[in-house]
Amino acid sequence: MTNKRRPPKSLLLSLISVFAALNILANALPLTPVLGVNGTYFRLGWVLTPLTGVLLGPIAGGVSCMIAGLMELLIGFQVSQPFGVFSPFRAFLSAFLSGSLGRGRWKTALTVHGLLIVSWVLLPSGREAIAVVPFYLLGFFFIVFFRSRLGAYVDSSSWSEIAFGIAIVSYCGNIARHLLGNILLVLLADMPSIVFITAIPFTFIEQVTFTAASTILGVALTRTRLRELTDLSTL
Repeated sequence: MTNKRRPPKSLLLSLISVFAALNILANALPLTPVLGVNGTYFRLGWVLTPLTGVLLGPIAGGVSCMIAGLMELLIGFQVSQPFGVFSPFRAFLSAFLSGSLGRGRWKTALTVHGLLIVSWVLLPSGREAIAVVPFYLLGFFFIVFFRSRLGAYVDSSSWSEIAFGIAIVSYCGNIARHLLGNILLVLLADMPSIVFITAIPFTFIEQVTFTAASTILGVALTRTRLRELTDLSTL
């Protein structure tokens, strides 16, 4: 099978289901607590979600993560707190943005990321917590600078280029998810700006950790034929 041929729908549906199950399992493993939100943890899903988008594509990967999020809501999984019904959209966003960059659709990713930054700055708490914006701008500038080259890096035959590409797209996907989460915390829980400012050192450590873990796992997974099998012009 080549990149030009559409894979069987049954294969794509199977991969969506498999990765949905894997994301549910990954989200069952807590990593670090979320500062200011009692009983909430960053989970291993933050490592796997962007890779789901890279491997399956932005739409198929996003749908897979959305299904995982919906299933977690139905079973009352604590990972959905405090975002409630909006929780699956955060996972979808991470996979969609990373998948878009991995397939060279940088304009779509740039538009989505840019709109999120503008939304944050428009919020009073966002302006008060302007110190966290450099994390978001870094993802924005990564997209602007590397653009379609990120897709080429991920598909490269060089291990170093693959690792670099995975690191960048994973960071962009996760920091967009982080940004959407912060927006929702302000809108749904009226979270004060001081919480976001206090969390800056932890945000740095978490994003570095997630990026490193996604890179290590992603380099191994991209050596499989999954990206070839799901390389559709529409997905």
